[in-house]
Amino acid sequence: MEDRPVPRRNSPWGNPQEEYRQPRAHRCNDRLEDIIQACFEGNIFKTVPGPLRLFRECMKAKPG
Repeated sequence: MEDRPVPRRNSPWGNPQEEYRQPRAHRCNDRLEDIIQACFEGNIFKTVPGPLRLFRECMKAKPG
C-alpha cells in the first residue's frame, strides 16, 4: 500500500495546515436571533413575520 497525502478541501473551519482552527459564525445568525427574541415579545403573530422575512432573504442571498 502506497502512502499518499489525503486531499483536503477548503473548510469554514480554516486551513488544515494552520496550528489552530477557529469556527466562523454564520452570516445570518443575527437574523435568527431576532426571530427567537420576537417569539418572546408580545403577540407572536405580529412580532415574528418581519424578522422571519429578513432571515429568509438572508438565507437565499449569495454569500459575500
